Amino acid sequence: MQGFRYEQRKKKRINRVLNVAISIVTILILFFAYQIFFGTTTSEVMTEEMTDEEETDFASEEKTIESEQEEVDTSETSESEIEPAVEDEDAIDNEETEEPASDGEWQPIGTEQAEFTPGFTEGSLNRLEMEQAVRYATGISQDNMILWRIENGGAPTRARGVISEKATPDLAYEVYIEWVDGQGWMPVEKNELEFNPYR
Repeated sequence: MQGFRYEQRKKKRINRVLNVAISIVTILILFFAYQIFFGTTTSEVMTEEMTDEEETDFASEEKTIESEQEEVDTSETSESEIEPAVEDEDAIDNEETEEPASDGEWQPIGTEQAEFTPGFTEGSLNRLEMEQAVRYATGISQDNMILWRIENGGAPTRARGVISEKATPDLAYEVYIEWVDGQGWMPVEKNELEFNPYR
């Protein structure tokens, strides 16, 4: 769910640009359809009397539409190169490999908790979101992880998790996460342990 809200804002901005471009094209189509079906004689006269200035305006309008479309295409390409689109939360959990954010550049993972309830009960929503935040910091997928420990990190809004990949259980990571109100758990520190104390 990394960058989910940020991705939504980007999509809304792109949709606005596309809607403007589509509206302009629709107006032009309706204008020409009207001329063809209802104004054959009028359109002939208008075509003959069209000045160079009007032709220039029409050409510049077409260029504006093309440039807007190119901007949308460019922004969509650059966004897809920066980070993959996340269609739903299950997609994150089921990916074979999760791309970790650079250390120290983590964002809150988001939350479905209406009101934050601290606790470590297995299967609880808070516990599942803590596990997701730990995976996000390390880039280890849910199918490929061993969560050795998740515990209080010194405050009700801070936790510590120890995680490793199944193939390399001795190579464990210690991840500290903190609760951000309304935004969910956010990794704040990741350390590679010299040995796995829980093996």
